[in-house]
Amino acid sequence: MYTISDTWLGVYGKAHYPDWKGDFLILEIDRETNLRTNLLPGTVATYGFTIVLRGRSTLFYSGREITIERNHLFAYMPGFPISVRDVSEDYAGLCLVADESFTVETPSIRNAVRSALLPIFEMHQPVVGLSSDESARLCSLIRMAGDYLVSENPLREEMLGHLYSIFLMDLSSILSKQTKHSGFGKRTEDLFMNFMDLLPEHFVREHGIEFYADALNVTPTYLSRAVRQVSGRTVMEYINRLLLMEAIWLLESTDLSIDEIAERINYADSTTFGRFFFRMKGVTPREYRKSL
Repeated sequence: MYTISDTWLGVYGKAHYPDWKGDFLILEIDRETNLRTNLLPGTVATYGFTIVLRGRSTLFYSGREITIERNHLFAYMPGFPISVRDVSEDYAGLCLVADESFTVETPSIRNAVRSALLPIFEMHQPVVGLSSDESARLCSLIRMAGDYLVSENPLREEMLGHLYSIFLMDLSSILSKQTKHSGFGKRTEDLFMNFMDLLPEHFVREHGIEFYADALNVTPTYLSRAVRQVSGRTVMEYINRLLLMEAIWLLESTDLSIDEIAERINYADSTTFGRFFFRMKGVTPREYRKSL
């Protein structure tokens, strides 16, 4: 996968900001900029959030066609293929893009992704409808981050991290309200939210659905059905995504050996951990660390 800086330099041929580290990018998007998405050399190792301010765009994302329009937020997850099929002439949007490593290496952001925003990254339909007030508030946070991105503030990186966390938590609150009014029935919704509360605390040690079902006093089948009904994903997909995020963070930010990392996230041995990592990421843990 390509980084933000790889992608930007490949498409535009120059750095976007002075002294730019390539961890974070804020873009005002028009029709031409949106169509440049089709020039990407491959999938991108970033989290991306686009709020549509005007017009509409049709995307082909992760194997299906999606249309986004005014006051829609589209969430991009690292490694998913994307192309633009059609864009209206009057299209305008605001985009926040954050490097995957920057996201998982910053504790406050990683915790926000874990505990609050995993549903939107894994949800069946990665588009969130916003009210005008919600759209305006999220856009103001993105623009504030853009101001810090070009500032000479010595705490610029820390401020960007905090603003990114606030953005994620605010979006999480919006998503939570929408889940509560989704029409699934209170018991199903409560079970899903209780599962999401348990997951960040226990996923490192507990990799099986049985633990979470027992903790919530339901059968594994019932829990699995409820989670899939609300999110379109399985319990194991949620657990495995968090385990992968934790493994990537440990590989990138520590000097722990592969054996120690396997033990840290409760795999029986490095071979079992290696199979899991390869299945999720397409490379072995050693190959991934060597590529950094």
